[in-house]
Amino acid sequence: MTTKPAEIGDLRLATVVVNSTDMDRTAAFWCAALGYSGPGQIGSKDQFAKLTDPDGTGPAVLVQRAEEIPAGPTPVHIDLYTQDRDRHIERLTGLGATVADNWDYPAEHEFVVLRDPDGNEFCVIQADPSDEGS
Repeated sequence: MTTKPAEIGDLRLATVVVNSTDMDRTAAFWCAALGYSGPGQIGSKDQFAKLTDPDGTGPAVLVQRAEEIPAGPTPVHIDLYTQDRDRHIERLTGLGATVADNWDYPAEHEFVVLRDPDGNEFCVIQADPSDEGS
């Protein structure tokens, strides 16, 4: 097992924040996509909704109320690794995601860019079976 450098201390990835103009729809999508637990009905004044991994192993997803979602590529996004990319793309589009059809992919790529129901980009990446934990 590899240990973190001492200067990292207790710093860790704890939360991924997803902006949303429709928090109930976005929370429902990410709960279904990741198998996370959510807050249920979100109030009209709520600024955040925290979604959690029931196993306690993954970072929380925090849905944050936003006035609008930027139209261009977002500076931060979520990458989802799997050994069955195409099955998950089909499952996620069935939940309301869309494939980003205007993405300039390199000639060979393992990833496909999708957008959640609010338009936030995320990637589904074909993981190498030998990469445990990817």
